[in-house]
Amino acid sequence: MTLSSLSELDQYKAAPFPPGYPEDTRTFYSPVDRVHDALEALLTSAAKSIVVAMYGYDDTQLNSVLQSKLRDENIYVQMSLDSTQAAGKAEHKLLASWLNDKTGNSIAIGHSEKSAIMHLKMVIVDGVDLVTGSTNWSEGGETEQDNQLTVIRDPYVCAEARSRIDIIHDDMLKQMAARATTAKSG
Repeated sequence: MTLSSLSELDQYKAAPFPPGYPEDTRTFYSPVDRVHDALEALLTSAAKSIVVAMYGYDDTQLNSVLQSKLRDENIYVQMSLDSTQAAGKAEHKLLASWLNDKTGNSIAIGHSEKSAIMHLKMVIVDGVDLVTGSTNWSEGGETEQDNQLTVIRDPYVCAEARSRIDIIHDDMLKQMAARATTAKSG
């Protein structure tokens, strides 16, 4: 169930948010705040959709949450991952169990439209919460490195981000189709 308020995430902040902090925004900083727990709560709360564009991805616990959403035929899951990161040993093992062929799941792995890395770190939950920042989904990114994770509750901000992520996703799907065609003919 979608979080009723972003204040439900306040428990993951090391120090309280200051008075007057915007109700529709929460920012967390690793390694001091519990970034992983905030991410897990947000992903778990998804009731209708999760749209992910992620550069670094090897958090097994977040992957388990996403796997449960991939198995739920009432939740749309779209994931766009950078091909250089997806080729890593830990990442490859996680990706092997994804359910791309199930209805409502769309997973694309590729590079940017200009053949560089896809470096986004964004998640849209139920079209109302946008998660963004510098945090890769890895133990180091969430608990050791100096990273930032911001959650914005605003359907207009989500719609803008979604339109860009959808274009990236579409391009990656076409890259995957081109690779498959080349592999068949080669």
